[in-house]
Amino acid sequence: MVWFALVLAAAILFALAFHVWRRWIEPWREVEELVHDIAAGRAPRKFLMSANRRARGIGLALEPLAGRQVELERNVHEGTLSVQAILSALPDGLVVVDDRRRAQMMNAEFLRVFGVGDNATGVPLLELIRDATVDRLLAEALDTGEPRRESIHVSRVADKHLEIEVSAVPFRVNSNQTGGAIVLFRDITQLRQVEEMRRDFIANVSHELRTPLSIFRGYLETLLADPRQPPDELLRILEIMERHSDRLNALVDDVLSLARLESPESEIDRAEINLPNFLGAILRDWEKRFAAKELKAQLDVSTNLPSLHADESRLQEVIYNLLDNAVKYSQTGGSIAVRAAAVGDQIRLSVTDQGVGIPARDLPRIFERFYRADKARSRELGGTGLGLSIVKHIAQLHGGRVEAESELGRGTTMSVILPITASSLL
Repeated sequence: MVWFALVLAAAILFALAFHVWRRWIEPWREVEELVHDIAAGRAPRKFLMSANRRARGIGLALEPLAGRQVELERNVHEGTLSVQAILSALPDGLVVVDDRRRAQMMNAEFLRVFGVGDNATGVPLLELIRDATVDRLLAEALDTGEPRRESIHVSRVADKHLEIEVSAVPFRVNSNQTGGAIVLFRDITQLRQVEEMRRDFIANVSHELRTPLSIFRGYLETLLADPRQPPDELLRILEIMERHSDRLNALVDDVLSLARLESPESEIDRAEINLPNFLGAILRDWEKRFAAKELKAQLDVSTNLPSLHADESRLQEVIYNLLDNAVKYSQTGGSIAVRAAAVGDQIRLSVTDQGVGIPARDLPRIFERFYRADKARSRELGGTGLGLSIVKHIAQLHGGRVEAESELGRGTTMSVILPITASSLL
């Protein structure tokens, strides 16, 4: 009887304990597990707590909260991807810094220009770029709350010196506190080069015009002061004025030709050109020029040379300029060779002379506008300084390039390499 009473009491206690656990302990444990899953971003096992009314109400209330959190996380992820896509698409370097000037976000262009690793978040900007000017600029922007802009020089990309325009634009987290700044790094190297070329071009054109105009003015004043000049002197004056007039005309023609080539609207009218016939006709046209300096001209064209698809009039201008250069700098009794050969899907056109040659230090610059290796001799021979620049621009317009080889006292070879067909440009 005692044993029965003990077993019955134990059974009652067990049933009571199970009831308490089932109704009051397990539901709240499940609620705790549910909260932990939501906080950790995991999908909860269930939201319905059936044993306890209050726990069930809390579980059901947490269900829309979990759905909202998932939606917010998805929106944040999509927003982050969008921001990263926008930053990656920017052609300028960009870095976002906090109020302590530590990098919080940066794009690929910034990493590339300054050689920064991917794990640079939280590092002070000064440590990343090692430029005190940028650090000072950023400090001023954060202190004053006003944008700041300045240029710096960077020499970290393939040993090239870049000029970078830095703009620091502060932003605020509220009306009283500056939260950080956005720093933009824009590569203005090419822009500066274009500006310098423009200034040099204007200065050179002005210089080239000043000499003949001064001569015209001087001789006109002479004629006005004494119109009755001796016939021989008058003829000499007129011949000089005619020579400088021709030089002015050539300069104007070359400047206009270069302007047309550099225009965005510049187009080429491609046609199929048989190079042996094309080059042969040009050499026949130049026979008198060759004979005037007793020059021998030879044409060397490969037998299997394909036709070239190019603008015939502009290609003729290329060969004329190269021949003009070769004739001017050739010694009397020398020779000039015009060659054409296929190199892969390109054709190399070259003109070789036996003239004075070009110093090695000048070779990289001879295709620049108005650049002359021997300035005094070039002007004496009547060059405008634009012929080789025109050759370069015509070659580039066809998708090609120019090259020059020379040895002092032994001559020069100027080459133009062009794609055989327009399809090779694709």
